[in-house]
Amino acid sequence: MQPKYTIRPATPQDAPHLAHINITAFEPTPFWRNLFPNLDRTATYPLKLARTLTKLVDGGASHLLVAADPATGRVVGYARWTLPGPSGPPSPSLSLADLPPEHAHLVTTFRRDGDAALPPGTNRAVHRHFWGELDRLKAKYLREGDFVLEFLATLPEAQGQGVASALLRWGLARADACNARVYLEATAEGYPVYRKYGWRDLEVLELDFAALGGRAERQRWVVMMREGPGGESLGGGGGGVGVGVKN
Repeated sequence: MQPKYTIRPATPQDAPHLAHINITAFEPTPFWRNLFPNLDRTATYPLKLARTLTKLVDGGASHLLVAADPATGRVVGYARWTLPGPSGPPSPSLSLADLPPEHAHLVTTFRRDGDAALPPGTNRAVHRHFWGELDRLKAKYLREGDFVLEFLATLPEAQGQGVASALLRWGLARADACNARVYLEATAEGYPVYRKYGWRDLEVLELDFAALGGRAERQRWVVMMREGPGGESLGGGGGGVGVGVKN
């Protein structure tokens, strides 16, 4: 029986599709509305494309996986896993020379400018506070050998069709093979799926956007950890944990 979705490493050719999925999945959320107030896709797309391409080129412990329809090849979801040490296959080796010139320029500019690459009109207070909180939480809960699910998103029309489960199983099989814990920060939409696969709550992160110069609304994320199959784990193979940008 043919699998419903093919899970494979992302390629530079996938990057525009992944940027589109990122925006489509998160654009309706309070976080997006307050981080990018009154900004349309023409403003946010270059940033998301640059981040995706940079993750692909930098590789290392970061693994970008796509879920594709085996009949059409259409990419309907993707995930970014951070794996410690030798816990998984190495990310495909890419360099700027492997990218079209316009995409290589995006990566070079993003690496050089950092936060200055944010589109004009970004609420920088929301940006600083959110990613500062993510760094604080990772420092609090992560230890050597932990896996991290940094990102998972699917197209709305593909939700409820097993895309997220297929992307989760890729990383969980590798984590379970070395009895490693898996950390993530869950949105309300993803929370039931993560509970189903064994994650448990650690802490709630809540942003009050009005206090950060935004609208009078809030959003919550649940910080979660999934223990290895042996219970309380000493982590997987050696090496540090790379912690990247959630969105």
